[in-house]
Amino acid sequence: MTRLYYRDASACVIMFDVTNATTFSNSQRWKQDLDSKLTLPNGELVPCLLLANKCDLSPWAVSRDQIDRFSKENGFTGWTETSVKENKNINEAMRVLIEKMMRNSREDIMSLSTQGDYINLQTKSSSWSCC
Repeated sequence: MTRLYYRDASACVIMFDVTNATTFSNSQRWKQDLDSKLTLPNGELVPCLLLANKCDLSPWAVSRDQIDRFSKENGFTGWTETSVKENKNINEAMRVLIEKMMRNSREDIMSLSTQGDYINLQTKSSSWSCC
């Protein structure tokens, strides 16, 4: 994609289908493209969540360990499983990303981990909803 497509983006979501290994491997190309074309005004990489979609289906084509290692190695803010069909973890994942964006915009010292760790959305309690 061209730089123009990414212009002024403050965050990113890359989603892959857990039942399709090709979409998982394509995620690396998307992340590399993003990182090569866009940084925040302070020079840091744009926060990017990796979403493992269709978690309601099985079998998974990739393991949780593979996803965890991949997320860390490729500089994702973190990852979690989602199901768009069942509306599982969609609002929660967006909340995590928005919180990260807000922290970046305030240039706080404290921020969410950028180590690519699994984000356990079940432990976070919030009444916030986007839609």
